[in-house]
Amino acid sequence: MTSSIALSGLNAAQADLSTTSNNIANTSTYGFHASRTEFSDLFTRSPYANSGTESGSGVRVNSVRQSFTQGAVNQTANTLDLALRGQGFFAVSEGAENGDLSYTRAGAFGVNADNYLVNAAGSFVQGYPSNADGSISNEIDMQSIQIPSEYGEPSATTAVDLAVNLPFGNAGFGNQDAVPPTNTFDPADDTTFAASAAVNVWNDEGEAVPAHVYFIQNQSPTATDPSTTYETRMVVGGEVLTTATTAESEINFDEYGTPSTPISSMAFSSTSWSFDLDMTDSGMSDESFEVMSSAHDGERPSGLSGLEIAEDGVVWASYSGQGSIPLGQLAVVNFSNVQGLRQLGDASYAETVESGDAISGRAATNGMGKIESGSLEMSNVDLTSELVNLITAQRNYQASAKALETSNSVTQTIMNIRS
Repeated sequence: MTSSIALSGLNAAQADLSTTSNNIANTSTYGFHASRTEFSDLFTRSPYANSGTESGSGVRVNSVRQSFTQGAVNQTANTLDLALRGQGFFAVSEGAENGDLSYTRAGAFGVNADNYLVNAAGSFVQGYPSNADGSISNEIDMQSIQIPSEYGEPSATTAVDLAVNLPFGNAGFGNQDAVPPTNTFDPADDTTFAASAAVNVWNDEGEAVPAHVYFIQNQSPTATDPSTTYETRMVVGGEVLTTATTAESEINFDEYGTPSTPISSMAFSSTSWSFDLDMTDSGMSDESFEVMSSAHDGERPSGLSGLEIAEDGVVWASYSGQGSIPLGQLAVVNFSNVQGLRQLGDASYAETVESGDAISGRAATNGMGKIESGSLEMSNVDLTSELVNLITAQRNYQASAKALETSNSVTQTIMNIRS
Protein backbone atom coordinates (compact mmCIF):
# COMPACT_ATOMS: atom_id res chain seq x y z
CA MET A 1 0.00 0.00 0.00
CA THR A 2 2.78 2.39 0.95
CA SER A 3 4.59 1.66 -2.32
CA SER A 4 1.52 2.46 -4.41
CA ILE A 5 1.06 5.75 -2.54
CA ALA A 6 4.67 6.71 -3.18
CA LEU A 7 4.34 5.66 -6.83
CA SER A 8 1.28 7.90 -7.28
CA GLY A 9 3.34 10.76 -5.87
CA LEU A 10 6.10 10.05 -8.39
CA ASN A 11 3.62 10.03 -11.26
CA ALA A 12 2.02 13.26 -10.08
CA ALA A 13 5.38 15.00 -9.69
CA GLN A 14 6.41 13.77 -13.15
CA ALA A 15 3.21 15.24 -14.65
CA ASP A 16 3.93 18.53 -12.88
CA LEU A 17 7.49 18.53 -14.24
CA SER A 18 6.21 17.89 -17.78
CA THR A 19 3.66 20.70 -17.59
CA THR A 20 6.20 23.14 -16.19
CA SER A 21 8.81 22.14 -18.76
CA ASN A 22 6.26 22.65 -21.56
CA ASN A 23 5.50 26.14 -20.25
CA ILE A 24 9.19 27.03 -20.13
CA ALA A 25 9.78 25.63 -23.64
CA ASN A 26 6.99 27.86 -25.03
CA THR A 27 8.02 31.08 -23.34
CA SER A 28 8.56 32.71 -26.75
CA THR A 29 5.63 31.06 -28.59
CA TYR A 30 3.14 33.66 -29.88
CA GLY A 31 -0.33 33.24 -28.39
CA PHE A 32 0.69 30.36 -26.09
CA HIS A 33 -1.21 29.95 -22.82
CA ALA A 34 0.56 28.58 -19.75
CA SER A 35 -0.83 25.48 -18.03
CA ARG A 36 -0.82 24.27 -14.45
CA THR A 37 -1.26 20.75 -13.13
CA GLU A 38 -4.03 20.34 -10.57
CA PHE A 39 -4.08 17.35 -8.22
CA SER A 40 -6.65 15.53 -6.13
CA ASP A 41 -6.03 13.22 -3.20
CA LEU A 42 -7.16 9.58 -3.31
CA PHE A 43 -9.06 8.20 -0.35
CA THR A 44 -10.44 4.66 -0.25
CA ARG A 45 -12.39 3.43 2.76
CA SER A 46 -14.93 0.85 3.74
CA PRO A 47 -18.37 2.05 4.93
CA TYR A 48 -17.64 0.21 8.18
CA ALA A 49 -14.19 1.68 8.73
CA ASN A 50 -13.41 4.42 11.22
CA SER A 51 -12.52 7.48 9.16
CA GLY A 52 -10.51 8.84 12.04
CA THR A 53 -8.00 6.02 11.67
CA GLU A 54 -7.84 5.84 7.85
CA SER A 55 -5.03 7.43 5.81
CA GLY A 56 -5.17 8.52 2.18
CA SER A 57 -4.34 6.31 -0.81
CA GLY A 58 -2.16 8.73 -2.72
CA VAL A 59 -2.64 11.45 -5.35
CA ARG A 60 -3.86 11.72 -8.93
CA VAL A 61 -3.73 14.37 -11.64
CA ASN A 62 -7.17 15.97 -11.66
CA SER A 63 -6.62 18.24 -14.69
CA VAL A 64 -4.10 20.32 -16.59
CA ARG A 65 -5.75 23.73 -16.63
CA GLN A 66 -4.70 26.55 -18.91
CA SER A 67 -4.48 30.21 -18.04
CA PHE A 68 -6.19 32.37 -20.67
CA THR A 69 -4.98 35.64 -19.21
CA GLN A 70 -3.74 38.30 -21.64
CA GLY A 71 -0.12 37.92 -22.71
CA ALA A 72 2.18 40.87 -23.27
CA VAL A 73 1.63 42.66 -26.59
CA ASN A 74 4.77 43.53 -28.53
CA GLN A 75 4.89 46.03 -31.40
CA THR A 76 6.14 44.89 -34.82
CA ALA A 77 6.58 46.55 -38.20
CA ASN A 78 4.20 44.18 -40.03
CA THR A 79 0.61 45.29 -40.64
CA LEU A 80 -0.51 41.66 -40.81
CA ASP A 81 0.75 40.91 -37.29
CA LEU A 82 -2.43 41.08 -35.23
CA ALA A 83 -3.02 40.96 -31.49
CA LEU A 84 -6.30 40.71 -29.61
CA ARG A 85 -6.61 42.93 -26.58
CA GLY A 86 -9.42 41.38 -24.57
CA GLN A 87 -11.52 38.26 -24.94
CA GLY A 88 -11.83 36.07 -27.99
CA PHE A 89 -9.91 34.11 -30.58
CA PHE A 90 -9.18 34.42 -34.29
CA ALA A 91 -10.97 31.77 -36.36
CA VAL A 92 -8.92 29.85 -38.94
CA SER A 93 -9.93 27.15 -41.41
CA GLU A 94 -7.94 24.25 -42.84
CA GLY A 95 -9.29 25.02 -46.31
CA ALA A 96 -10.13 28.18 -48.20
CA GLU A 97 -13.72 26.94 -48.36
CA ASN A 98 -15.62 24.66 -45.96
CA GLY A 99 -12.60 23.63 -43.90
CA ASP A 100 -12.63 22.55 -40.24
CA LEU A 101 -12.38 25.57 -37.95
CA SER A 102 -9.90 26.05 -35.16
CA TYR A 103 -9.24 29.03 -32.91
CA THR A 104 -6.08 30.87 -31.94
CA ARG A 105 -4.70 34.05 -30.45
CA ALA A 106 -1.42 33.72 -32.34
CA GLY A 107 -1.81 36.49 -34.91
CA ALA A 108 1.40 36.19 -36.94
CA PHE A 109 -0.41 36.21 -40.28
CA GLY A 110 0.75 36.54 -43.85
CA VAL A 111 -0.48 36.10 -47.43
CA ASN A 112 -0.14 32.89 -49.45
CA ALA A 113 0.38 32.48 -53.20
CA ASP A 114 -3.35 32.96 -53.84
CA ASN A 115 -3.43 36.18 -51.77
CA TYR A 116 -5.38 34.60 -48.89
CA LEU A 117 -4.65 35.71 -45.33
CA VAL A 118 -3.13 32.68 -43.55
CA ASN A 119 -1.29 31.83 -40.35
CA ALA A 120 2.11 30.14 -40.05
CA ALA A 121 0.49 26.69 -40.37
CA GLY A 122 -1.18 27.68 -43.65
CA SER A 123 -4.70 27.84 -42.22
CA PHE A 124 -7.03 30.46 -43.68
CA VAL A 125 -8.08 33.39 -41.48
CA GLN A 126 -11.86 33.78 -41.35
CA GLY A 127 -14.01 36.89 -41.50
CA TYR A 128 -17.18 38.42 -42.88
CA PRO A 129 -17.79 40.04 -46.30
CA SER A 130 -18.02 43.84 -46.22
CA ASN A 131 -20.10 46.48 -47.94
CA ALA A 132 -18.46 49.48 -49.62
CA ASP A 133 -18.67 51.51 -46.39
CA GLY A 134 -16.97 48.78 -44.33
CA SER A 135 -20.16 47.44 -42.72
CA ILE A 136 -20.77 43.68 -42.66
CA SER A 137 -22.98 42.39 -45.46
CA ASN A 138 -23.38 38.90 -43.98
CA GLU A 139 -22.64 38.05 -40.33
CA ILE A 140 -23.90 34.47 -40.57
CA ASP A 141 -21.41 32.75 -42.88
CA MET A 142 -17.71 33.28 -42.33
CA GLN A 143 -15.34 33.15 -45.27
CA SER A 144 -11.61 33.26 -45.92
CA ILE A 145 -10.15 36.77 -46.17
CA GLN A 146 -8.39 37.50 -49.45
CA ILE A 147 -6.11 40.48 -50.13
CA PRO A 148 -5.77 40.78 -53.94
CA SER A 149 -2.51 42.28 -55.17
CA GLU A 150 -4.47 44.04 -57.95
CA TYR A 151 -7.89 45.67 -58.21
CA GLY A 152 -10.01 46.43 -61.26
CA GLU A 153 -10.48 44.98 -64.73
CA PRO A 154 -8.00 45.41 -67.60
CA SER A 155 -9.06 46.92 -70.92
CA ALA A 156 -7.28 46.88 -74.24
CA THR A 157 -5.87 49.98 -75.94
CA THR A 158 -8.15 51.45 -78.57
CA ALA A 159 -6.70 54.96 -78.95
CA VAL A 160 -3.12 56.24 -79.03
CA ASP A 161 -2.08 59.91 -78.75
CA LEU A 162 1.37 60.60 -80.18
CA ALA A 163 3.16 63.90 -80.69
CA VAL A 164 6.50 63.91 -82.55
CA ASN A 165 8.91 66.40 -84.03
CA LEU A 166 9.96 65.63 -87.59
CA PRO A 167 13.16 67.32 -88.86
CA PHE A 168 13.60 69.56 -91.92
CA GLY A 169 15.90 68.76 -94.82
CA ASN A 170 17.99 65.67 -95.37
CA ALA A 171 17.76 64.71 -91.70
CA GLY A 172 14.06 64.21 -92.28
CA PHE A 173 14.42 60.90 -94.11
CA GLY A 174 17.04 59.26 -91.85
CA ASN A 175 18.29 55.98 -93.40
CA GLN A 176 15.52 55.94 -96.00
CA ASP A 177 17.21 55.16 -99.31
CA ALA A 178 15.09 57.49 -101.44
CA VAL A 179 12.04 59.74 -101.33
CA PRO A 180 9.78 57.89 -101.64
CA PRO A 181 11.69 54.70 -100.66
CA THR A 182 12.68 52.26 -103.35
CA ASN A 183 11.35 49.16 -101.61
CA THR A 184 7.99 48.34 -100.00
CA PHE A 185 7.71 49.22 -96.33
CA ASP A 186 9.33 46.63 -94.06
CA PRO A 187 9.71 47.26 -90.29
CA ALA A 188 12.91 45.18 -90.33
CA ASP A 189 14.49 47.30 -93.09
CA ASP A 190 15.34 50.85 -91.96
CA THR A 191 15.92 51.93 -95.56
CA THR A 192 12.15 51.76 -96.13
CA PHE A 193 11.21 54.39 -93.54
CA ALA A 194 12.57 57.67 -92.17
CA ALA A 195 11.92 57.32 -88.43
CA SER A 196 10.00 55.26 -85.89
CA ALA A 197 8.53 55.78 -82.42
CA ALA A 198 7.70 53.11 -79.87
CA VAL A 199 4.23 53.45 -78.31
CA ASN A 200 2.49 51.72 -75.43
CA VAL A 201 -0.26 49.29 -76.37
CA TRP A 202 -1.98 46.83 -74.01
CA ASN A 203 -4.09 43.82 -74.90
CA ASP A 204 -7.36 42.88 -73.17
CA GLU A 205 -5.38 41.15 -70.39
CA GLY A 206 -3.57 44.37 -69.55
CA GLU A 207 -0.30 43.01 -70.97
CA ALA A 208 2.07 45.20 -72.98
CA VAL A 209 2.37 44.41 -76.68
CA PRO A 210 5.30 45.68 -78.80
CA ALA A 211 4.06 48.52 -81.01
CA HIS A 212 5.70 51.18 -83.20
CA VAL A 213 4.59 54.03 -85.43
CA TYR A 214 6.73 54.46 -88.57
CA PHE A 215 7.17 57.59 -90.67
CA ILE A 216 7.90 57.32 -94.39
CA GLN A 217 8.89 60.53 -96.25
CA ASN A 218 7.06 60.41 -99.57
CA GLN A 219 7.79 63.99 -100.60
CA SER A 220 10.61 66.36 -99.71
CA PRO A 221 10.78 70.11 -100.49
CA THR A 222 11.69 71.16 -104.04
CA ALA A 223 12.04 74.49 -105.79
CA THR A 224 8.56 74.19 -107.21
CA ASP A 225 6.91 72.54 -104.17
CA PRO A 226 8.35 73.41 -100.73
CA SER A 227 5.97 71.06 -98.87
CA THR A 228 6.90 67.85 -97.04
CA THR A 229 4.73 64.75 -96.80
CA TYR A 230 5.08 61.86 -94.37
CA GLU A 231 3.08 58.66 -94.51
CA THR A 232 2.52 56.87 -91.17
CA ARG A 233 2.40 53.14 -90.62
CA MET A 234 1.56 51.28 -87.42
CA VAL A 235 2.88 47.83 -86.45
CA VAL A 236 1.49 46.05 -83.36
CA GLY A 237 2.61 42.63 -82.20
CA GLY A 238 4.29 41.99 -85.54
CA GLU A 239 1.15 42.85 -87.56
CA VAL A 240 1.23 45.75 -90.01
CA LEU A 241 -1.95 47.81 -89.57
CA THR A 242 -3.42 49.81 -92.41
CA THR A 243 -5.84 52.71 -92.94
CA ALA A 244 -8.76 52.80 -95.34
CA THR A 245 -6.81 55.07 -97.74
CA THR A 246 -3.20 56.19 -98.06
CA ALA A 247 -4.29 59.83 -97.84
CA GLU A 248 -5.80 59.17 -94.41
CA SER A 249 -2.38 58.18 -93.05
CA GLU A 250 -0.47 61.18 -94.49
CA ILE A 251 0.75 64.31 -92.71
CA ASN A 252 1.52 67.36 -94.87
CA PHE A 253 3.70 70.30 -93.79
CA ASP A 254 4.36 73.62 -95.52
CA GLU A 255 7.79 75.21 -95.89
CA TYR A 256 7.56 76.58 -92.35
CA GLY A 257 6.85 73.21 -90.72
CA THR A 258 3.19 73.99 -90.14
CA PRO A 259 0.60 71.36 -91.11
CA SER A 260 -0.81 72.50 -94.43
CA THR A 261 -3.98 70.53 -93.69
CA PRO A 262 -5.34 69.74 -90.20
CA ILE A 263 -3.98 66.48 -88.82
CA SER A 264 -6.97 64.26 -88.24
CA SER A 265 -7.29 61.02 -86.29
CA MET A 266 -6.08 57.98 -88.23
CA ALA A 267 -8.00 54.70 -87.99
CA PHE A 268 -5.55 51.78 -88.17
CA SER A 269 -6.75 48.18 -88.19
CA SER A 270 -5.85 44.56 -88.90
CA THR A 271 -7.46 41.21 -88.28
CA SER A 272 -6.48 41.41 -84.60
CA TRP A 273 -6.26 45.10 -83.77
CA SER A 274 -8.10 48.38 -84.21
CA PHE A 275 -6.70 51.75 -83.11
CA ASP A 276 -7.29 55.47 -83.52
CA LEU A 277 -3.97 57.28 -83.79
CA ASP A 278 -4.13 60.98 -82.91
CA MET A 279 -1.06 63.01 -83.93
CA THR A 280 -2.67 66.46 -83.73
CA ASP A 281 0.18 67.99 -81.71
CA SER A 282 2.98 66.82 -84.03
CA GLY A 283 5.12 69.30 -85.94
CA MET A 284 8.27 69.80 -87.98
CA SER A 285 11.35 71.86 -87.07
CA ASP A 286 15.14 72.11 -87.42
CA GLU A 287 15.55 69.83 -84.39
CA SER A 288 16.19 66.11 -84.75
CA PHE A 289 13.41 63.53 -84.62
CA GLU A 290 11.92 63.36 -81.14
CA VAL A 291 8.89 61.89 -79.40
CA MET A 292 7.38 64.76 -77.42
CA SER A 293 4.49 62.87 -75.81
CA SER A 294 2.81 59.50 -75.94
CA ALA A 295 -0.34 58.21 -74.25
CA HIS A 296 -3.03 55.57 -74.72
CA ASP A 297 -6.39 54.62 -73.22
CA GLY A 298 -5.60 51.02 -72.13
CA GLU A 299 -6.24 50.12 -68.50
CA ARG A 300 -4.48 47.79 -66.12
CA PRO A 301 -5.67 46.65 -62.68
CA SER A 302 -4.39 48.95 -59.93
CA GLY A 303 -1.63 47.51 -57.73
CA LEU A 304 -1.90 47.27 -53.96
CA SER A 305 -0.29 50.36 -52.43
CA GLY A 306 -1.34 50.19 -48.78
CA LEU A 307 -3.08 48.03 -46.20
CA GLU A 308 -4.68 48.92 -42.90
CA ILE A 309 -6.55 46.79 -40.38
CA ALA A 310 -8.80 48.75 -38.01
CA GLU A 311 -9.38 47.80 -34.37
CA ASP A 312 -12.83 46.48 -35.31
CA GLY A 313 -11.17 44.07 -37.75
CA VAL A 314 -12.12 45.72 -41.06
CA VAL A 315 -9.36 45.16 -43.64
CA TRP A 316 -8.93 48.32 -45.73
CA ALA A 317 -6.79 48.12 -48.87
CA SER A 318 -5.57 51.02 -50.99
CA TYR A 319 -4.87 50.55 -54.69
CA SER A 320 -3.12 53.01 -57.00
CA GLY A 321 -5.66 55.45 -58.38
CA GLN A 322 -8.37 54.08 -56.10
CA GLY A 323 -9.63 55.00 -52.64
CA SER A 324 -9.59 52.67 -49.64
CA ILE A 325 -11.60 49.52 -50.31
CA PRO A 326 -12.90 47.18 -47.54
CA LEU A 327 -11.94 43.56 -48.22
CA GLY A 328 -13.78 42.04 -45.26
CA GLN A 329 -13.94 42.10 -41.47
CA LEU A 330 -12.03 39.64 -39.32
CA ALA A 331 -14.21 37.44 -37.13
CA VAL A 332 -13.59 37.12 -33.38
CA VAL A 333 -14.92 34.03 -31.59
CA ASN A 334 -15.46 33.31 -27.90
CA PHE A 335 -16.77 30.41 -25.79
CA SER A 336 -18.81 30.02 -22.62
CA ASN A 337 -16.12 27.76 -21.13
CA VAL A 338 -12.70 28.33 -22.65
CA GLN A 339 -11.27 25.70 -20.29
CA GLY A 340 -13.24 23.12 -22.23
CA LEU A 341 -11.38 23.78 -25.49
CA ARG A 342 -9.22 20.97 -26.86
CA GLN A 343 -5.61 21.82 -27.62
CA LEU A 344 -4.48 21.11 -31.20
CA GLY A 345 -0.93 22.43 -31.10
CA ASP A 346 0.30 25.47 -33.02
CA ALA A 347 -1.29 27.55 -30.22
CA SER A 348 -4.73 26.64 -31.56
CA TYR A 349 -7.83 25.02 -30.09
CA ALA A 350 -10.92 23.11 -31.20
CA GLU A 351 -14.48 23.41 -29.99
CA THR A 352 -15.80 20.63 -27.72
CA VAL A 353 -19.05 19.82 -25.92
CA GLU A 354 -17.52 21.13 -22.70
CA SER A 355 -16.49 24.46 -24.27
CA GLY A 356 -19.96 25.11 -25.64
CA ASP A 357 -20.76 26.39 -29.12
CA ALA A 358 -18.57 29.05 -30.67
CA ILE A 359 -19.96 32.57 -30.20
CA SER A 360 -18.84 34.53 -33.25
CA GLY A 361 -18.90 38.29 -33.52
CA ARG A 362 -16.96 41.41 -34.39
CA ALA A 363 -13.94 42.85 -32.64
CA ALA A 364 -14.43 45.70 -30.16
CA THR A 365 -18.17 44.95 -29.78
CA ASN A 366 -20.30 42.94 -27.33
CA GLY A 367 -17.42 42.10 -25.03
CA MET A 368 -15.06 40.94 -27.79
CA GLY A 369 -11.47 42.17 -27.70
CA LYS A 370 -10.23 44.78 -30.13
CA ILE A 371 -7.66 44.06 -32.79
CA GLU A 372 -4.30 45.79 -32.76
CA SER A 373 -2.47 45.74 -36.08
CA GLY A 374 1.32 45.66 -36.14
CA SER A 375 1.41 43.81 -32.81
CA LEU A 376 1.72 40.26 -31.53
CA GLU A 377 0.51 38.73 -28.28
CA MET A 378 3.36 36.90 -26.62
CA SER A 379 3.12 33.83 -24.39
CA ASN A 380 1.59 34.53 -20.97
CA VAL A 381 4.19 32.31 -19.28
CA ASP A 382 5.80 33.89 -16.20
CA LEU A 383 9.28 32.44 -16.46
CA THR A 384 10.24 33.28 -12.86
CA SER A 385 7.19 31.47 -11.48
CA GLU A 386 7.81 28.50 -13.74
CA LEU A 387 11.39 28.13 -12.51
CA VAL A 388 10.15 28.15 -8.92
CA ASN A 389 7.50 25.56 -9.86
CA LEU A 390 10.22 23.46 -11.47
CA ILE A 391 12.20 23.41 -8.23
CA THR A 392 9.07 22.52 -6.25
CA ALA A 393 8.13 19.70 -8.61
CA GLN A 394 11.67 18.37 -8.45
CA ARG A 395 11.59 18.31 -4.64
CA ASN A 396 8.20 16.56 -4.68
CA TYR A 397 9.60 13.96 -7.05
CA GLN A 398 12.65 13.41 -4.83
CA ALA A 399 10.48 13.15 -1.73
CA SER A 400 8.17 10.58 -3.35
CA ALA A 401 11.20 8.63 -4.55
CA LYS A 402 12.53 8.68 -0.98
CA ALA A 403 9.17 7.42 0.32
CA LEU A 404 9.27 4.60 -2.20
CA GLU A 405 12.82 3.75 -1.17
CA THR A 406 11.80 3.72 2.50
CA SER A 407 8.79 1.53 1.75
CA ASN A 408 11.04 -0.88 -0.08
CA SER A 409 13.51 -0.90 2.81
CA VAL A 410 10.75 -1.68 5.31
CA THR A 411 9.45 -4.47 3.10
CA GLN A 412 12.96 -5.89 2.77
CA THR A 413 13.40 -5.80 6.55
CA ILE A 414 10.22 -7.78 7.00
CA MET A 415 11.34 -10.30 4.39
CA ASN A 416 14.62 -10.75 6.29
CA ILE A 417 12.96 -11.66 9.59
CA ARG A 418 13.80 -15.25 10.46
CA SER A 419 11.73 -17.44 12.65
